[in-house]
Amino acid sequence: MRNAQREFVKEVVNQRLRLQNDEDKSFWVLKHREDIHCIAFHMLGVVGYAIAFYIYLHPELGHIHNRTEMAAFVAASVLLLGWVSGINLGLNFHNHVHRHVFRVAWLNRWFGRFWALTGGWSSRLWFHSHVTVHHADTLGPTDWSVAQQFPDGSFEPRWKYSLLHWPWRYYKHLWMDYRSDKYPRLRREAPKEFLIFVALYSIPFWIDPMMGLLLWFLPHYLGNTWTLGAGMYVQHVGCEKEDEIHPFRHSNTFFSRLWNLMVFNSGYHNLHHMFPHVHWSDLPEFQRLLQTALDADGASALRIGYFRASVELTMRSWPDILERYSNVPSAASAIAPPDAQGRASAGA
Repeated sequence: MRNAQREFVKEVVNQRLRLQNDEDKSFWVLKHREDIHCIAFHMLGVVGYAIAFYIYLHPELGHIHNRTEMAAFVAASVLLLGWVSGINLGLNFHNHVHRHVFRVAWLNRWFGRFWALTGGWSSRLWFHSHVTVHHADTLGPTDWSVAQQFPDGSFEPRWKYSLLHWPWRYYKHLWMDYRSDKYPRLRREAPKEFLIFVALYSIPFWIDPMMGLLLWFLPHYLGNTWTLGAGMYVQHVGCEKEDEIHPFRHSNTFFSRLWNLMVFNSGYHNLHHMFPHVHWSDLPEFQRLLQTALDADGASALRIGYFRASVELTMRSWPDILERYSNVPSAASAIAPPDAQGRASAGA
């Protein structure tokens, strides 16, 4: 993929975005009407935590009469809340980080703080790790958010990455970034934001310390390691850092319809890294437009979702998974990239 093709892809996207700008997609205080799904998902997660807390404090309402029954309730709650929290943070709040959902600045700021809180994060620190670190240098030497890559191009095992990246690696590197002179804005904003996070995050522990540990911290640990960690790993395993020759091999794309329906089209991860300003609801349309260009660069695409891929990694190598599940959807509506003379044509 040469520079002419890279610029062609950008122009295709910008033309479509200019057409979209003529259409008002706002709704009430939302910038985009589709973001009502993001808000609803988050609020259902909050309700889930509230119900779990209430039943824990009033076990008779849940017909819980002994420690065995309470243990079963806590185990089920941790699994469910952990799964939801990982998706709500890494795939749902993620959309808000790239494109604020509200038209009111203070509402974006405070809703974002509470949003990231239910995933065990300060919203400001998550912004730094994801946007300032990950998107700015995907798979590069300063991108400490992804799995470690060895000199031969291979990656550390998925289980190792999942267990070590949160909170251990994340907070180690966040502290190092805060101490350095490279991120002056982080140095200015992190102390205040961290204090707000600690004050809000400690509330369940003040109500009941054991409840805070079992039904607040443990779901967040599970959500960050099991849900979010597995997703982050397969998004970039086997990929290459963007360069002038191959700018679109930095991420894997997952075409499972059910998966993308559940996770706000996050399977279109390659396209998202190319154009993070494209709204999540528009990613399938843009994927169809650019499929031919991505194919020409050898970008990987699979017909499964993140967690099916993560499970497969326990049994197969990543090259075997690519061979078994590689899938390129019909590019009938795609626009072909320019040829050697720089000419472009509509896909067949």
